[in-house]
Amino acid sequence: MRWALVLSGGGGNGIAHIGVLKELERLQLRPDLIVGTSMGAIVGGVYATGKSAAWMENYITTKFNIKDMASTRALKWGEGPVVKIMLAGAALHNLHVKRGVESAEKILELLREVTQNINIEDTIIPYACNAVDLLNGKEKVFTQGNLAEAIRCSMAIPPFFEPYELDDGLYIDGCFTDNRPIHIAREMGYKKILSVNVVPVRPLEKSDLKNGYDILFRAVSIALSETPETHKATVSLTAYKGAYNFDFNHIEELITVGQQAVRDNETRIKKKFTSWYQ
Repeated sequence: MRWALVLSGGGGNGIAHIGVLKELERLQLRPDLIVGTSMGAIVGGVYATGKSAAWMENYITTKFNIKDMASTRALKWGEGPVVKIMLAGAALHNLHVKRGVESAEKILELLREVTQNINIEDTIIPYACNAVDLLNGKEKVFTQGNLAEAIRCSMAIPPFFEPYELDDGLYIDGCFTDNRPIHIAREMGYKKILSVNVVPVRPLEKSDLKNGYDILFRAVSIALSETPETHKATVSLTAYKGAYNFDFNHIEELITVGQQAVRDNETRIKKKFTSWYQ
């Protein structure tokens, strides 16, 4: 039974995707296609190379430090609300003279390392991710070419990361065209689709919107929340507990959130994605 896994974007919330993959492995379910956007593109892309969920969990908990990923002194990831980043003089200067606060050069280096710098055509599990070309305003779906560069295009959320130039395009985060790109799996011929959303639109209190960046992320989430009926997944999971959009200090908690999302829907998943379950 062929089926596709679609992983949404969502910044730090996307760490929950690792928990989802851990539970799918427990159920001995491996997708025949992985489609991702932004953080979903990162987790899905690394997994598509053949890395296990346990490897990814170990890497992000023992070797990964978001503060080491800054190419300039403008960013101090993991030290509080994102507003602290943007208040830095260097960050404001970069926004004035560059296309974003952070070049993400070190992130691209890391992506090349953990993906062995392979092409999408050579992944163990077929893979696709999306981005938006600023030059023509259209969605670009990457199904071939360098995997790390495709992921870099998909995760380039403005104004934090500079758009990424590739071939004749200038790309930003795929969330701005479709944060849960189920349609890509459909267009690639998959009828059975399991989607995971880590940034659902839920009612908030006024106190939840502490600064302009909370409001910006909330506005974008609302704008991108509607999924056309033709793009509905066979089973849709929500893996969300709290807003950790720019916070990478809750890794274990977020992985558990992803695991719980699968456990809560285990029977549905078995019914839809196995041929043996009765």
